[in-house]
Amino acid sequence: MEIQNDHKKSLKKIWILSAGIIVVLAIVLFAGIKNGFFLRKSDKILYAMYQTVKDQPQVADGLNGEDYTISIEGQWKKQKIQAEYASDSAQKQLRGTLDLDKLQDLEFVMVLNDKELKAQFPSLSSKVFTYDYNSNKQSGYIAKKIGSQNLERFNTVLAGLYGGKEQKGIGKDILKEARKEFNKIKINKIEKQEFEIDGQKKDCVGYQFVISSDNVQNVLDAAEKAAKKKYGDGTKISEDPAGKIFMAVYDKVSATGEMECKVYLFRNKLAAIAVNYEIDGNKQNLEILFSGGDFRMQNMKITYLKGEEIHSVWTAITGNPAAGDGTLTFESDDEDGLNGRISVKKGSEMTDITGEECDLMGLNGFELLGLFGEFAGF
Repeated sequence: MEIQNDHKKSLKKIWILSAGIIVVLAIVLFAGIKNGFFLRKSDKILYAMYQTVKDQPQVADGLNGEDYTISIEGQWKKQKIQAEYASDSAQKQLRGTLDLDKLQDLEFVMVLNDKELKAQFPSLSSKVFTYDYNSNKQSGYIAKKIGSQNLERFNTVLAGLYGGKEQKGIGKDILKEARKEFNKIKINKIEKQEFEIDGQKKDCVGYQFVISSDNVQNVLDAAEKAAKKKYGDGTKISEDPAGKIFMAVYDKVSATGEMECKVYLFRNKLAAIAVNYEIDGNKQNLEILFSGGDFRMQNMKITYLKGEEIHSVWTAITGNPAAGDGTLTFESDDEDGLNGRISVKKGSEMTDITGEECDLMGLNGFELLGLFGEFAGF
């Protein structure tokens, strides 16, 4: 009888021990999945990028559906800009001043609503220039020169800028394809390297890979496909105003050929990114250090090669710009480099624009010459 009881007690202990082991394994498995331990190398890097961007207080869509104002002050080379972008449910507004070095400062105010784009350049004219992007009846000199197809594309872009839905959809499609392309790349684990994060020296896990021009081309093809999906089959990304900027960046990237990349991670967030490449036979490099603070992107250092000199740009975040209350500053040791700040706050501060309205796309050739004469002060 005692032997039978001992046997039952032993079985009970085994079941309790087994259950405990299963619970421990489940916890370890959950923690492993949550922290990316079981991901492929490519997914570990993408996961770290996501966690790095997410690692900010109240970052989740802090400005969606709210009124806000973004203030910009900056200088690049000899050009200076002071501008504010304000947004509410009724309109978007961009206003500011461009210091064009040896030319006259250019003041501007642009307002975009659900019907039209308005613009005023007080330093050139008191007129308010209007453009109805919902109309297909533009018949002026400029409209004829641009052509109906290009105007249609421009109208679609303005509608997207006002609503914001088209760009968001395109961005998701491009990121989806970029991830597929990144997963094709062979990634090797390399020796750990020490970086300063949150004020302390940390050993960081390293990965190395090469991005080819073919990889970039495939992402560009995906971007064009996404643009066609949203804007129509007749749209070419190189003909879209935003697409031209994308193409300019792509041309720079594709001209570099292969890019040797190293990425270092600490606790599933980025610690450093280093890229080496060549342009016209000249070696170039770019390095980004994520020094952290209250969150990983709070303080960063961007180092790049200009000619034979190494220059740096330091960025710092105070408050939380993504939640509508904070500032991002740039400081460069290069006199032609980027310096300035971008501040975000809740609440839209709009400027009223008044003056004689002028339908720019309705002006004939003689009226347009008269307008240029007014700009020149004749």
